Amino acid sequence: MSQPQTAAALTPRGRLAQVAEDGFLSGVIGGTTVALLFLIVDLLQGQPFFTPSLLGQIFLQGADPATVTSVSPPMVVAYTAVHMALFVAAGMAAAYAVSEFETRPHVGVVLLLLFLCFEAAFLGFAIAFAPGLIGTLGGLEVAIANLLSAGAMAGYLLWWRHPGALRNLDKVWED
Repeated sequence: MSQPQTAAALTPRGRLAQVAEDGFLSGVIGGTTVALLFLIVDLLQGQPFFTPSLLGQIFLQGADPATVTSVSPPMVVAYTAVHMALFVAAGMAAAYAVSEFETRPHVGVVLLLLFLCFEAAFLGFAIAFAPGLIGTLGGLEVAIANLLSAGAMAGYLLWWRHPGALRNLDKVWED
């Protein structure tokens, strides 16, 4: 994986390929960050893989969070696949936004709003479709996981893949 060219220097096809690569990798980085954090939490509580099993049983089987007490390996695998797919989709959106930000600095505001909307949608979805889930997982753990994954994805996209985008940040206020 080489350092990318700036978005302006790429052909439309090359830019699309770069966004796809960046989106996939940033999604995997973000999803892995959350998974590792909850693996550590689960290990400390003596139940490795409980969190993905819990989430799989809730969202894929319709279980009540209060009734899930054991780890189901098929649910760990199934939920992990869904979790990573959702993070790759979020990574694609973030990669596209960062690519735009590199050539249009005012898109930086959109990046911040995208993150806030993603967080609000996650919390709203969790509260609406799985009451008690945030309490079961731990609100602090969820917040830390979300911040770490966002930081890891931003670090990859902004500092590793598109360092020129950050140099344009001061231009946001010029318009």
